Amino acid sequence: MAELQKDPITRGDFLGFGVIGAVMGTLLTIPPVAYLLGPVIDVDVRGRSNVSQGWQEVGPVAEVPEDEPKVFTVEFPIDQLYGDRQIQRQFPDTPRSRERFTVRNAIWLSWKAPILKEGRQGSTGDELGHPRKPEFLNRKSSGFTPEEIREVERSINVLSNSCAHLGCPVRWIQREGEGEFLCPCHGGIYDINGGWVGGPPPRGMFRYTKFEVRENGRLYVKHEFDVEPGIPGLTTTEPYVI
Repeated sequence: MAELQKDPITRGDFLGFGVIGAVMGTLLTIPPVAYLLGPVIDVDVRGRSNVSQGWQEVGPVAEVPEDEPKVFTVEFPIDQLYGDRQIQRQFPDTPRSRERFTVRNAIWLSWKAPILKEGRQGSTGDELGHPRKPEFLNRKSSGFTPEEIREVERSINVLSNSCAHLGCPVRWIQREGEGEFLCPCHGGIYDINGGWVGGPPPRGMFRYTKFEVRENGRLYVKHEFDVEPGIPGLTTTEPYVI
């Protein structure tokens, strides 16, 4: 009787080749995946941004009324992390476009209303006093002293226009001497300080964390917000409008 031919590849060899193939496939896949996900890694993990981190002018603080906010529009320059910087490093002789790209943000300025009585949950139910505009702003709009600059910076709210729920632009609604920020999309409500009052937003309005008032009476900001701590892209809360 003819002897059966023995299989030259054992089950262990087969599994071993499979593992080697999987490892090699993974190694070959990582570089292109990392290349494609580079912008996401830079922004969400490394905390980098396409938006310029330089100072941008908002407007004169003397124009902000005492009893209601005033909105200003700011054009933040964009410097693409993924394209322009890498291309210039690898190909320094490549001509650069003269086009200037910006992202437009609306910024609300308001005078802080003192909290007379804190609510039970965050700003819910806070009893607020009347907003306090520095008195000297009724006499002059520029030529501020260092003491006056510090007083304005202590007294002013610098708020993002982006609702903390899904990023819709909020509006100020004035009623019978009182008012509130209202999100027209899903009904989020905030007080004049940007504190959460009601609706689906998980927090109060986003605040610009870096701002300064200068001697010329104008306020300047950098594109940075009071983002809650956590795992980037998973548990952090960030403005949807960038």
